[in-house]
Amino acid sequence: MQASIQPAYTWSHDYIFSGKSQKVVLLIEWRGAAQPGMGRKKSQKLAARDIELRIWLEPHVSLTDVHGCRPAECGDQGLLLPLGAIRSGQSKYIALVFSLDSLAAGRHEMLWLQWRYRQRPGERGRELPVQKLSLEYSCHTGYIDAASSFYVEKRVELLKAEKTITEALLVYSEGQQTLAKEKLRRHADNLLLMATRSGDPDLLREAESLYIQCEGKSDPIEKEQTPACERPGAAEG
Repeated sequence: MQASIQPAYTWSHDYIFSGKSQKVVLLIEWRGAAQPGMGRKKSQKLAARDIELRIWLEPHVSLTDVHGCRPAECGDQGLLLPLGAIRSGQSKYIALVFSLDSLAAGRHEMLWLQWRYRQRPGERGRELPVQKLSLEYSCHTGYIDAASSFYVEKRVELLKAEKTITEALLVYSEGQQTLAKEKLRRHADNLLLMATRSGDPDLLREAESLYIQCEGKSDPIEKEQTPACERPGAAEG
């Protein structure tokens, strides 16, 4: 039986320098599976709901930040991420930032993950098999300042844009219109710079969207914003 959600994982670095502690980002993507016999008109049918991701970290791994959601738990029972629902054909993303202790060269286990979800309201929850993620440590000094994956950097910046909009909405509601616009403009500048260097259209579209919002004469912030990482066509990396 095909699972209703199809996860994928991308580390910001393929190799970690073994001589010192490092920061690394794990990008998690999950896609809503298409239902058998589904026509084009039903392509937006809910594939899964009440999605939860449970993560258990190895002792040498510490979570320092999360982009795209808020953890519900973090302790002896692991990290629990409530991820809501997803429609067939839709892709969603979160990014987890970890601090890794220095370890000897070689392949080391980093964390374990398990997905849980429901297909229909009230039905018994379903589980995907537990997965293990590892990373390769190397003593090669070329990995000390190695560039991170552009795909991961791009998704992190788009997820940060969502957070920026939420923060701008809050300060705007408190009457601080100038500060709200400045938050949007600063992040738009970052996205535009990254888009100019890379030629990436998703980053450019998100930068333009933020500029439009911060230049609005009345309400510069759209209260219902579709994140760039969930818009049609954004699933293609």
